[in-house]
Amino acid sequence: MQRYDTVAITATKTKEGFIRDAPIIGRTGILQYQKEDGTNRFEYRPPEEAFNADSLASLKGKPITIGHKGFVDAKNAAEIKPVGTVLSEGQQDGDSIRAEIVIYNLDTTARELSCGYTLDLEETAGTTPNGEHYDAIQRNIRYNHVAVVPKGRAGVARLNLDGEQEINGEGEKIMTEKMTKIKLDGGLEYDAAPEVAVYVDKLREDTATLNQKISELNTDNDKLQAKYDAALADNEKIKSEGEKKLAELKANFDSAVKNRVELLNVATKHKVEKADSLSDKEIKIAVIKSVRGDKINLDVKSDEYIDAAFDLSKEEIQTHEDALANQRQQLKNSSSDKNDSDDDSPENALNKLIDYESKLYEQEG
Repeated sequence: MQRYDTVAITATKTKEGFIRDAPIIGRTGILQYQKEDGTNRFEYRPPEEAFNADSLASLKGKPITIGHKGFVDAKNAAEIKPVGTVLSEGQQDGDSIRAEIVIYNLDTTARELSCGYTLDLEETAGTTPNGEHYDAIQRNIRYNHVAVVPKGRAGVARLNLDGEQEINGEGEKIMTEKMTKIKLDGGLEYDAAPEVAVYVDKLREDTATLNQKISELNTDNDKLQAKYDAALADNEKIKSEGEKKLAELKANFDSAVKNRVELLNVATKHKVEKADSLSDKEIKIAVIKSVRGDKINLDVKSDEYIDAAFDLSKEEIQTHEDALANQRQQLKNSSSDKNDSDDDSPENALNKLIDYESKLYEQEG
């Protein structure tokens, strides 16, 4: 962060025409700044910070400029065109800081000094040992330049020169009244014409409005993003559930087809007519009746009872079929064991098999 403080200089003119002096360039205590909303902000510069050795040493060799033109470095010094130099380190003088300076050409009506420096602000409110309130404390002050300005924060310090150097007081007053302070973000403070200050205020107002709109758009965008993410999650859930349901339906379909085929096979064995046009339950009832007889009343029976009775009927017909198959096999085996003779000729054996098959058919009926 940067700050600019102002005090008066009392200077003399050398034989070369340079202005040289050792003015007060800073002090300890409360420094008042005006915030953008017009209210005042009070910052405390304690003695241990104001007279810190590194801070005082940072003054030596720093350029002197006409007005504050931002942070001065080797890259922009030629453009800023310094008009003097700080010759010494800062020295404590009571509650103030002095330094030797030289100004080569003072082509301005301005007669006060204002220091430009960086610092760290400790945002802690409190009161000084003298009981003065402050909003923050200035720490790690490092000087960058010293500027000659029409009117600084002190308001009473003035540059006193010899007769040739003195500027008409009215001209000073007119220039001072025409200038105003502009404090930029980060603490930079400039002297500027009123119309410039108005323009800067307008820019700040437009920027604030734009930032508000950007904030609102970001909020809307976040809401839309949240809706999109929720919809995407719902879609993935629906897709997953759909795939699961489809797999279940396929498995159920395959199982239903398999069961239907098996049921139709059982119906065929039991000589159930037009089984393919009957429902599964109707086929089961027809099979049960083919085994138990038509007199059995299944109208009031539950589905569970019909399923159980059907399973028993299937087992009985299967057992009966197995018994018939065994009998046929035994007949074949006994026929093959007999010797060739007129009575046991292939023709006689075939006739016996046909006769036996007829008896088995009658038993099945």
